Amino acid sequence: MSGDQGDVWWGPAPHKADPAYRPWLVVSDSSHPFADEESIVVGLTTQRHPDSIPVPDDAWIRGGSEKRAYISPWYVTTVKDRDLDNLQGTLAESLVVEAIETLHQYTPVPGN
Repeated sequence: MSGDQGDVWWGPAPHKADPAYRPWLVVSDSSHPFADEESIVVGLTTQRHPDSIPVPDDAWIRGGSEKRAYISPWYVTTVKDRDLDNLQGTLAESLVVEAIETLHQYTPVPGN
């Protein structure tokens, strides 16, 4: 597993009563201190929520989704590469940038 920024991988969904898997968008890059072992990811879902980012079909530069997908930029976690499997595809850089910028809106620097 490479964990390249923009890739969408299936992996475990934390905080579920029963074991569950979901697609995760990799938002970290090689500057992550443990880039060879883990990735920072945000969740994808098939449900539209406030502030979710729709993934248009043409945003998939590789792979795709059978159902309409939405990025949930507030649903962020770190996942070990060994726990990710089944590469679903890769999203366009512009959509990855939008997800990261939206995530940063939820984590403002104090005093700014």
